[in-house]
Amino acid sequence: MLSFGRGEVMVAEGDPARDLLILLAGRVRVEKRMRGREPLVLARPGAGQLIGELSILTGKPRSATVVAETPVKAWRVPAAKVRALLGGGVGARGRFQKKIMESLAHRLVGLLGKLPVLQGVSAEPRTEAAVRKALEKMYGDWGV
Repeated sequence: MLSFGRGEVMVAEGDPARDLLILLAGRVRVEKRMRGREPLVLARPGAGQLIGELSILTGKPRSATVVAETPVKAWRVPAAKVRALLGGGVGARGRFQKKIMESLAHRLVGLLGKLPVLQGVSAEPRTEAAVRKALEKMYGDWGV
């Protein structure tokens, strides 16, 4: 079990995905660091929630920084163990499930990357048409 003190960085944006954290107690702040600005708070997960699953599923570096808002207790599960628990996509059903999880993770990471633009904290224009165009570009191939 791991322990983190209030204000301690548990996961840093850009770091490789080495493990998954399962929050047992406490609350954390998930934030996107913005150059020259205050970090943008994306979520405040608590006990029972997971930290780091997106990076493990996508194979990409951490997409956000996680800071303990209160004292936190967490279990650490190595990334290799998480991948093994997913079953590696064995059989048609397993491959399909794995592909869906990876696809959703990639889409969510893409959306998180665009969130500062949609919330008007980046240099890009924030007109209704620009936001609509960005959303259509992100979700246009979903066929929903």
